[in-house]
Amino acid sequence: MTRTLTTLLLATISLTAVSTAAAQKTTLTIGGKPTTLDTVKVGGRTYVALDQLQKALTAAGGSNQLGAAEGCLNEWLFNGTWRLRVTAIKYVPDDRNGNYYGWVATTEIRNGGKQLLNLSNTGIEYGVSLALKDGSTKELGLSGITSAFKTRTDLPPGAGLVMDLPFSWQGGTPTNEQLQANPPVKLIVPVDVTALRRGGSTLYKTVNYAKDPSFRVNLTCKK
Repeated sequence: MTRTLTTLLLATISLTAVSTAAAQKTTLTIGGKPTTLDTVKVGGRTYVALDQLQKALTAAGGSNQLGAAEGCLNEWLFNGTWRLRVTAIKYVPDDRNGNYYGWVATTEIRNGGKQLLNLSNTGIEYGVSLALKDGSTKELGLSGITSAFKTRTDLPPGAGLVMDLPFSWQGGTPTNEQLQANPPVKLIVPVDVTALRRGGSTLYKTVNYAKDPSFRVNLTCKK
C-alpha cells in the first residue's frame, strides 16, 4: 500500500512539472500507423497525457489492430490478389414489421491476379465486421459472408462483384435513433492466410499474397 501511494505521489509530481512545460506535437507509430499527439518535454524527456495515449491505443486495438491494406471510401485497396473498395455506407431503418434493419456497406471486389479465382477458400471466412463509433463491432456472420460475397462465383482476371454487406439487427433493439447516433467508422475484412493454404485446389498455391492481406476501410473519409 505504501509503495503504491509513493508511486502515485511521484506520478503526480511528474505530471505537475509537465503541465508547466511548452506543448509540442510528436508523431508516434501505434499499431503500425503514424499518430500525432500533443506532448511536452521536461528535463530532456517527452511526456504525453494519459487520456490521449489511452484514446490512441483504444483506436488501434481490437479488430482495428490487424495489419491490413488501408484506405478511404471509394478507394481501391490491393492485397496482392484481390482489389476491394467500399463505395457507400447507408442506413436501412427499422420499418417496425419484424424485418432486419441496420447498416449496409456497398462493396466491390475484383480479381487482381492473372488466373481464374473464386472467393471460396480464400480466407475471407470469419470476422468481417463494422467498427462503430463507440468502439464496439458488428460482425457480418458466416451466412452473410457466404451469400453476400457470392463465394461460389468464378472470376477471371479483372472481373469483379458488387456486394451489399448487411450488418443488421432485428426486434427493435437498439432503436433507429440509437444506431444512427453510433455510426460505423471502419469496415474490417480479415483474410486468413492459413485458410488460403488449406484449400484443396492448387489454384492458390502460386498466388503471391501480400504480407498483410486483410482490408481496413476508413468510412469517415472519401477519395
